[in-house]
Amino acid sequence: MPPAPLVCLLVVAWESHTGAKPIFVVKAVNAIRTLIVQNLVISRESPHDSAPVTLTARTPAAAKGVYTMKPSLRPDGPPARIPSGLPPPGNFQVNASILDILGSGRCGSVLEVDISSITDADGPNLGLICPPELCLPKLVLKVADAARLEDLGNEASMYDEMEALQGVAIPRCYGWFEGTVQPSQRLITDDPEAPVPAHRSRRVSALLLEKMGGMLPVGERLPDRHVRLNHFPADGHSYQLGIEQQDMRYANILYAPNNPRFPGKICPYHGRVHPYRAIDFDRARKTDWTLKQHYYEHVGTLGRLLETMEMNMILEPWEY
Repeated sequence: MPPAPLVCLLVVAWESHTGAKPIFVVKAVNAIRTLIVQNLVISRESPHDSAPVTLTARTPAAAKGVYTMKPSLRPDGPPARIPSGLPPPGNFQVNASILDILGSGRCGSVLEVDISSITDADGPNLGLICPPELCLPKLVLKVADAARLEDLGNEASMYDEMEALQGVAIPRCYGWFEGTVQPSQRLITDDPEAPVPAHRSRRVSALLLEKMGGMLPVGERLPDRHVRLNHFPADGHSYQLGIEQQDMRYANILYAPNNPRFPGKICPYHGRVHPYRAIDFDRARKTDWTLKQHYYEHVGTLGRLLETMEMNMILEPWEY
């Protein structure tokens, strides 16, 4: 399939501080084909020596539906994927560098990135049209641990399956990228003491995601109960698509970013813009549950989480 025309991948946003000049922003989350990252790969012998790594976009596998034995099931099984609204993939090349390691979890690490340039292999240097920091929102790179590559592949499938919710209840995902590093190299997130298989390259797998806002407050009451329970991104959004988030906990619910050039989209189910986003779908799965079953499975988890947060405590699911 040929790359999409440039006009399908960009949108013009007029901003007063530019003197009424147009600002082009990347509107298609599948516009990037190549990601070149600085400061992610270092030498095992000399950790101060870094080298760029080239990562190429991969197409995630379709999310496989899981059939269960729960009381309330969809008669036709797991729901079909909502048709994509994206144009054909673009051919953009993005040059980025790692700014900081923001955190780590079961699947891998999240790193803040800085975009230095954006070019279109089939057209102009977008930096000549718009500064890179204005073309894209602030981004993070979620890099899989060496033992969790398949889990990140599953998360890529979940983001693809939930395309309709990107920018609504989950982050925008600008692609799943993979590459390799030599046995003499390692990632800055790798354990330097871990054994190195002889003569075997290290596979690198990463998601390029929209950076979210901060953590939810602890010891404060969130907006009214209707907003908290009926409009929360963990309840009634991914469930509409049959997605079960098996890792619903405090660290995985964040505020939406505040970026006027990339505002939150209106929710197709509630008709409003939501202030929260759910993250971390490496353990998620697509089930045959009805909305009623999803509610029964998770209302207790979410309700206890919100109540303990208001009481100035964090109660994780494994502590119930």
